[in-house]
Amino acid sequence: MARALRRPGLTLPLAALVAASTLVYALAGRRVPGLWIMPDEAIYAARALRLWHEGSIPVFRGQGAGYGLLYPVLAAAPLALGGLVWLKLVQALVMSLAAVPVFLYARRLMSVRHAFVAAVLTLASPLLLYSGFVMTEVLFYPLAAAAMLAIARAVETSSVRDQLLALALSAAAVVTRTQAVVFVAVLAGAALLDAWLAHDRGRLRAFWPTWITLAAGALVAVAAPGAFGSYSSVVSGGYPVSASLRFGYEHLAYLVLSTAVLPIVAFALLFVDAARGRERDRAARTLLAVTACAVLAVCAQVGLFAARFAPHLLGRDLASLPPLLFVVFALWLARGMPRRPRTVAAVCFATLAVIALAPWNDLVNATALPDSLETGLVYRLSGSFDAASLVTLGCLALLVVFALAPRRAAIALPLLLVVLLTATSVAASALVRDRAVADQQELLGAPRDWVDRAASSDVTYIYDGEPAWNSVWQQRFWNDRIAHVLSFPPAKVPGPMPQTVRAPTLDGRLATNDRYVVAADRFTFDGTPVARHARGIDLEGLTLWQLDGPPRLSMVTTGVLPNGDMTGPARLTVYGCAGGALHLTLLPKATNVVTVSLDGRTVLRERIAGRLSWSGSVPVPAAHRGLCRFRIRGGLLLGSTVRSFARA
Repeated sequence: MARALRRPGLTLPLAALVAASTLVYALAGRRVPGLWIMPDEAIYAARALRLWHEGSIPVFRGQGAGYGLLYPVLAAAPLALGGLVWLKLVQALVMSLAAVPVFLYARRLMSVRHAFVAAVLTLASPLLLYSGFVMTEVLFYPLAAAAMLAIARAVETSSVRDQLLALALSAAAVVTRTQAVVFVAVLAGAALLDAWLAHDRGRLRAFWPTWITLAAGALVAVAAPGAFGSYSSVVSGGYPVSASLRFGYEHLAYLVLSTAVLPIVAFALLFVDAARGRERDRAARTLLAVTACAVLAVCAQVGLFAARFAPHLLGRDLASLPPLLFVVFALWLARGMPRRPRTVAAVCFATLAVIALAPWNDLVNATALPDSLETGLVYRLSGSFDAASLVTLGCLALLVVFALAPRRAAIALPLLLVVLLTATSVAASALVRDRAVADQQELLGAPRDWVDRAASSDVTYIYDGEPAWNSVWQQRFWNDRIAHVLSFPPAKVPGPMPQTVRAPTLDGRLATNDRYVVAADRFTFDGTPVARHARGIDLEGLTLWQLDGPPRLSMVTTGVLPNGDMTGPARLTVYGCAGGALHLTLLPKATNVVTVSLDGRTVLRERIAGRLSWSGSVPVPAAHRGLCRFRIRGGLLLGSTVRSFARA
């Protein structure tokens, strides 16, 4: 295959294809203003930057262990030196390189023209939009394509050298995404299936490296699941059988949709002929065997994972399959579009049934979009049309074209696929941009580096369980000064976030040595607020504090609007309050009588109606122990300008 690249007539067009794809997807990636798929992108970015700055990352234990080793190696330099702009350019090139192994392998089975069809379709997949995100799919897509095609070559030749190459590429895919452990099962299953198709079980003895690797992998999964790092829980525990089967089927239906239907139908036609003993080309037969095993194994694997961990479409976890199907589709075209009427009718009916029975109205939704960009076009159109009807009728139309298109119009079929895949990519890109911009405004605000601009030393982020925990990941990514995260139990930032989980002491002491803290506006510290940052309208603002003396939390306020108004009871929790006093300045507005209680006991009741304002203090006995929990209750509307506590 390497000799093919040395042919001048082949190198230039292939290089031009990769370059064009790189440019297109680099521009598409620039439409995404920051991190969007959270916390995944922040996790991978943190690992890459840690590798660049410290020279090491956790492998089996520690924060982020199990999240892939090779991707941080790829992302470290461009992200550290050029930020997201340079990273996205490099990633667009890396994903576009998937065309190279596809073309080289396809060239062995078909003409140059048809091999280019497979390469073009591989680069037309909406999966390449992930080049605009800090995600392992960037490296996994070309690696998986190379590994799967190397598996096909190994099954074809059964040589030890080719098996070792396939296993090595599979290992590289595993240390990129742990999911690729299934590739060993694909190799083993394809060897068995090909032996059955060829009626030659004697070849199985030559696959001893595969059997040894498969047994070793199973042993590690059973005896040492910790070797899978953060994914160790995936290989332990039980899975719901019914839900796993359902999600496996739904991901099979999604695979049909995401590859624009025709490749899976072409594969089924060729595989039926191979099963009937009509396939004489060993390379083609092994390609079909590998494709069959890969589709079944990966869909089953993703179905199991979705049933237990993420009950929605996980289309990006099927990234290893489209290149295989595109090569098979090009092979079918190269053979003159063979279509035996009865076989075509049966295969088309089965494909339509798979599509029609899937619950597309439930599957195509905003939650699934980040993991299944191929639903972008259907999602965009589902505002005007029923998603299930749209998918079913579209599939039916494609099947009619597939069955009736004359051979002289063969070029129309790959062109149709390119148009559909491109339209899906365009729709998905627009959706992603709109949602990413909205998420950045909601979770991050502007300017994004507001902490770095205002702080002169390390900062601790205080997290107490706010629902928008992705904001912590976003704020930390864009602000290098945020060196530590302190979570108040039982709250903890989800994901492998390096953090200290410890409550403040009764006098408010914090488990940090930093001179700055950033926290939601409801927190007051012993110090001076130096910057305030607004996020989205549904999220509380953030305040950066420069601390005086030992890091100490003074007060937590809830039930008070940003302008000081209270439309219901306000609660103030004060630390180290013994002997101190709560000072208030209140505006009556729609309040006649204000009541203040301490630890559930009324300590002040004042009629303030008719006044412009009222100021007063609530002293705390010196013998008071523990926290002071104040409750301020007015009428329909009570304003305030001062809510402070003076310690003794």
